[in-house]
Amino acid sequence: MGGGRTLLVVDRLAIDLGTSSTVAVVCGADGRVRPVLFDGREQLPSGVHAGADGALVAGLDAERLARADPAAFEPNPKRRIDDGTVLLGPHAVAVPDALAAVLRVVAARAPGGHVVLTVPAGWGAPRREVLAEAAARAGLGAVDLVSEPLAAAAYLTAAGSPVPPGAALLVVDLGAGTADLAVVRDGQVVAQGGLDVGGLDVDAALVGVLGAVVSAAAPAAWQRLESPVTAADRRDRLLLWQEVRAAKESLSRLSVAPVHVPGYPSDPHLTREELESVATPLLAPVAELAADLVAASGAGGGEPAEVLLVGGGSRLPSLARLLHARLGVAPTTVERPETVVAEGALHATAPPAAAAPAASPPPVAGPAATPLRRRWLSPATVLLILLCFALPFATVSCGLPDGYGRAKPGGTTSYTGFDLASGGTPDVASDQLRPDGERRPDRLAPQPSYIAGLLLLGAVLAVTVGLAQDRRRRVAAAVLAGLAALALVAGQLLVTDRLAAAVAGQSRLPEGRTPGDMVGTGPGFWLAVTLLTLLAAGNLAALRTRR
Repeated sequence: MGGGRTLLVVDRLAIDLGTSSTVAVVCGADGRVRPVLFDGREQLPSGVHAGADGALVAGLDAERLARADPAAFEPNPKRRIDDGTVLLGPHAVAVPDALAAVLRVVAARAPGGHVVLTVPAGWGAPRREVLAEAAARAGLGAVDLVSEPLAAAAYLTAAGSPVPPGAALLVVDLGAGTADLAVVRDGQVVAQGGLDVGGLDVDAALVGVLGAVVSAAAPAAWQRLESPVTAADRRDRLLLWQEVRAAKESLSRLSVAPVHVPGYPSDPHLTREELESVATPLLAPVAELAADLVAASGAGGGEPAEVLLVGGGSRLPSLARLLHARLGVAPTTVERPETVVAEGALHATAPPAAAAPAASPPPVAGPAATPLRRRWLSPATVLLILLCFALPFATVSCGLPDGYGRAKPGGTTSYTGFDLASGGTPDVASDQLRPDGERRPDRLAPQPSYIAGLLLLGAVLAVTVGLAQDRRRRVAAAVLAGLAALALVAGQLLVTDRLAAAVAGQSRLPEGRTPGDMVGTGPGFWLAVTLLTLLAAGNLAALRTRR
């Protein structure tokens, strides 16, 4: 129930059980924080399915079983937190048992260790007790419950961007079913509120957009999807909603996304303009509530110091635009907003570090220090960037039913920057390799953009060591680092396209997925590009400081 068999060594486990998806992160005994993966993905569907004997299955397996028996499937059990029981086919299932089925999948992937669960700030004691009971039934034992906005604030602090003392942080968590907003100041929630609006409402509005098109051309086909009667009708309706959700997620990156409508002869399209037109009126009340909470919290000038967007719905472009226009503060977004709360929960409950020794008093006399110039010592930064090339730069997802290259189904192929530059062999875990006679090509030809990036890094190192004149050294380092970053970005775009083409030629795709969905960008690429950008900006800033 959740994919691969590799277990994580866990010291502490944090779980964010969401309306439509659940994410979990672990902190090992070595202090490293990493996500828990389910079939190679960081998000586990929160749906639950009851079998003929009443046995509960959660996650991806539940979604698969729902195609045959959709009446026994509940896609959003967290929404039923106040209902006591939920009807899954002929079975009345207690809500704690439904939630426990989801938590049990996570526990199976990361057994042991202390467990932290996140909860919305607005949840009172009854709802918290239901979640704690679900954790006990899942075998997790006694757990800590951490307020989601406090976890998000802890994430910011751990990431090196703490909110100044006394300043207000507005956390906007847009999930599938609800929008939860809270103002955090000095480690306390000083104002909070929520709305029953989320990604599912946007999905419903997009289904309505499709309905206007399909019903005009094929009214009978749309009628069976809108008001299903048979099991086949309900199965096709579930498939339609999954297609719409996937298209919505694609429209955060693309301008047009096709949608397969069961029983309709052609695949209509949804556009980003249509997404904006339905999402804007739905999300406008979120921006208004944000302004009301900020005013109620007494934030100076009616503006928070920072606005942090978390949750899968934060990828909707209209949300950030509406909040910026209403509050006058550009929201902060992160690359993986779904994991922010879970990661922050680990930091919020981390054991206190040993007290640091008292700092030495500053010198009484002497010239003023120039920390900005010292911070951006280019040789050390360049060496750190070169180390990033040993990390994954591109990966092929384990979600491919036929595998890819030398990896069997369930395996992941990882290309480091050095692999891409030299045409080397990518990495596949030994337990994920195909037998020798079944392996397929997975090496790419040497990539000129990556070779250019490496050569430019060598040039940065040479000029920063060889040039004696500070101004010329800073200018040269900034220009070469910027060019190296552009080379890596261009190379990554080309590589992901080539890998997507290779995926399409080697493996069947999961239903509703495109070849590009199965190709990811690894952490090494983001670290290298980020460090190169900071290297360029830091040298330019140091140059201006010197002036």
